[in-house]
Amino acid sequence: MHKLTDSELIDELKKRFDENEKALNALGVVNRKLEDVNKKLQESEALKSNFLSNIRNEINNPLTSILCTSKMLSAGEALDGETIASLADGIYTEAFNLDLQLKNIFAAAELEAGETFPNISKVDIDMLITGTVELFVHKAAAKKINVSFDSLYEAGSRSYFITDPEKLQLIIINLLSNAIEYSRERGEVELNVSVQEKNLIISVKDYGPGIDKSNQGIIFDRFKQLDTGASKSHLGHGLGLSVTKALVEMLNGTISVESEKGRGATFAFSIPEADIEDQADVFSGSGNEFIFEEIEEY
Repeated sequence: MHKLTDSELIDELKKRFDENEKALNALGVVNRKLEDVNKKLQESEALKSNFLSNIRNEINNPLTSILCTSKMLSAGEALDGETIASLADGIYTEAFNLDLQLKNIFAAAELEAGETFPNISKVDIDMLITGTVELFVHKAAAKKINVSFDSLYEAGSRSYFITDPEKLQLIIINLLSNAIEYSRERGEVELNVSVQEKNLIISVKDYGPGIDKSNQGIIFDRFKQLDTGASKSHLGHGLGLSVTKALVEMLNGTISVESEKGRGATFAFSIPEADIEDQADVFSGSGNEFIFEEIEEY
């Protein structure tokens, strides 16, 4: 056996100390990563727990209201026309809100499971947006909000665009719903549409409380809501914007937000036109597909 000199022994010990230090550093890095993963898991579980609690209310409350109100109408009591109209109005409002919540839940579930894909057709953008805005006439009127929309026809642009009408409509529904929900009484919501170099560009602007810049990075995350807890004053369960972003990206587009606290918010997205050479006979007017032998070019 070779007997180490003092110098060789020191070098060997130094080498082993260095190796141990590297191993400890590597172990420290792994531990920190595990701590980060654990923290994210805990946050995710907390978010999911809050989501489940929130969604229970978002579904149960309108259902309870619909059941109670419809029971009053079917009780056979003599009600005047104004009361009947008010009760019917309440049923419609709650059913509309519930329908939107369920649309986003189903869309989120399909996206999570990878079971949704673009279903491309020629879409009459003017018709689709007009129909979508009409869905919110009732909700906008309740807050005396004016929703403005400049027609592509009036701008001299072609109105049809090749994309997925159902997903496009849900994107617009979510942005429009948020704009109205967060707008003040007697406010204004502006919906702008244009087609530029085979890209459909749509923006929805409101003049509500706005979004602080520090929060603009998280509003598209699942289950995240800026308005939470006992002080929660707005509808929603934290899925709408995450679903919207996922659908925009599925259509190969991008979405952004510009806002300042107290000065409203503008959500804008752009999606490129799809190529459907093999589906030229599929045409959609308002989120539903129709088959024609020939499609009139605008």
